[in-house]
Amino acid sequence: MVRGGGRDTEKDLFGRKGGYATRLCARTWQNPCPRCGGRIVKEAYMGGSVYYCPHCQPIVGAPEK
Repeated sequence: MVRGGGRDTEKDLFGRKGGYATRLCARTWQNPCPRCGGRIVKEAYMGGSVYYCPHCQPIVGAPEK
Protein backbone atom coordinates (compact mmCIF):
# COMPACT_ATOMS: atom_id res chain seq x y z
CA MET A 1 0.00 0.00 0.00
CA VAL A 2 2.84 2.39 0.81
CA ARG A 3 4.64 1.67 -2.48
CA GLY A 4 1.40 2.34 -4.35
CA GLY A 5 1.01 5.78 -2.79
CA GLY A 6 -1.92 4.84 -0.56
CA ARG A 7 -5.42 3.54 -1.24
CA ASP A 8 -7.22 4.39 -4.46
CA THR A 9 -10.13 5.55 -2.31
CA GLU A 10 -8.02 8.33 -0.74
CA LYS A 11 -6.16 11.40 -2.03
CA ASP A 12 -2.85 12.88 -0.92
CA LEU A 13 -2.19 16.53 0.00
CA PHE A 14 -1.95 17.39 -3.70
CA GLY A 15 -5.29 15.77 -4.63
CA ARG A 16 -3.73 12.72 -6.31
CA LYS A 17 -5.46 9.37 -5.80
CA GLY A 18 -3.40 6.53 -4.43
CA GLY A 19 -2.31 3.67 -6.66
CA TYR A 20 -3.17 0.79 -4.32
CA ALA A 21 -6.41 -0.81 -5.54
CA THR A 22 -8.57 -1.92 -2.63
CA ARG A 23 -10.38 -5.16 -3.34
CA LEU A 24 -12.80 -5.26 -0.44
CA CYS A 25 -14.15 -1.86 0.55
CA ALA A 26 -17.37 0.15 0.90
CA ARG A 27 -17.60 0.34 -2.91
CA THR A 28 -17.13 -3.37 -3.55
CA TRP A 29 -18.27 -5.36 -0.51
CA GLN A 30 -21.65 -6.26 -2.01
CA ASN A 31 -19.93 -7.97 -4.96
CA PRO A 32 -18.95 -11.63 -4.65
CA CYS A 33 -15.51 -12.51 -3.34
CA PRO A 34 -13.00 -12.06 -6.19
CA ARG A 35 -11.29 -15.30 -5.21
CA CYS A 36 -14.07 -17.83 -4.46
CA GLY A 37 -17.31 -16.08 -5.40
CA GLY A 38 -18.64 -16.29 -1.84
CA ARG A 39 -20.46 -13.61 0.13
CA ILE A 40 -18.39 -10.76 1.61
CA VAL A 41 -19.10 -9.86 5.23
CA LYS A 42 -19.08 -6.29 6.58
CA GLU A 43 -18.45 -5.87 10.32
CA ALA A 44 -17.93 -2.88 12.59
CA TYR A 45 -14.38 -2.50 13.92
CA MET A 46 -12.96 0.32 16.06
CA GLY A 47 -15.31 2.98 14.73
CA GLY A 48 -15.01 1.83 11.12
CA SER A 49 -15.79 -1.23 9.06
CA VAL A 50 -13.86 -4.26 7.88
CA TYR A 51 -14.78 -6.37 4.86
CA TYR A 52 -13.73 -9.98 4.38
CA CYS A 53 -14.65 -13.33 2.91
CA PRO A 54 -15.21 -15.81 5.76
CA HIS A 55 -14.25 -18.68 3.44
CA CYS A 56 -10.96 -17.23 2.14
CA GLN A 57 -10.11 -15.24 5.28
CA PRO A 58 -11.31 -17.26 8.27
CA ILE A 59 -10.83 -15.71 11.69
CA VAL A 60 -8.36 -18.09 13.30
CA GLY A 61 -9.29 -19.04 16.86
CA ALA A 62 -12.72 -17.38 16.73
CA PRO A 63 -15.67 -19.36 18.02
CA GLU A 64 -18.10 -20.63 15.37
CA LYS A 65 -21.29 -18.61 14.94
